[in-house]
Amino acid sequence: MKFIVRILILTLIFSCSSTKSGVAKPSKKTLKGTWQVNNIKFVGDKGLYKAFLFDLADSACFKNSEWVFIPNNGSGKFTTSGTTSQCEVMTNNIHWSFNDTGDAGSLFQFKYIDADTKAKKVTTGYSGTIDSLNENSMVLRVATTYEGNGFDVLMTFNKVSDDITL
Repeated sequence: MKFIVRILILTLIFSCSSTKSGVAKPSKKTLKGTWQVNNIKFVGDKGLYKAFLFDLADSACFKNSEWVFIPNNGSGKFTTSGTTSQCEVMTNNIHWSFNDTGDAGSLFQFKYIDADTKAKKVTTGYSGTIDSLNENSMVLRVATTYEGNGFDVLMTFNKVSDDITL
């Protein structure tokens, strides 16, 4: 009888435990609002890094960039900063989503859209792994290469407001 009780208890414990490791699947509602990239960090072998992100601009142009995310339809935009002489201020409309990759975590994905193009017609886009996400901050890991060497760019976003004006 004790054996059966132990089996039942173990079965109950294992059936209630999580089947996934790592970060839980994020909710699109968590990103609702206006966010700013406050920090950009390079992760890889020691050395100098140069990153051209999202086929748009040098990584330095994304520091202090502003991102707006609207969760109910996946629309949004971001505006690069003109913090250095090499950075032009540019605003880009995007369509974004999350993709759960199982134990590897979740991807943040986006693609550029414009007023004349529907998101479903755009077949290319960009992605990064979500290292952490909560109501006030997100760390996005973007894999890239420079002169044949791979490394990651960590973009730290902090929420500025709940405003979602495009």
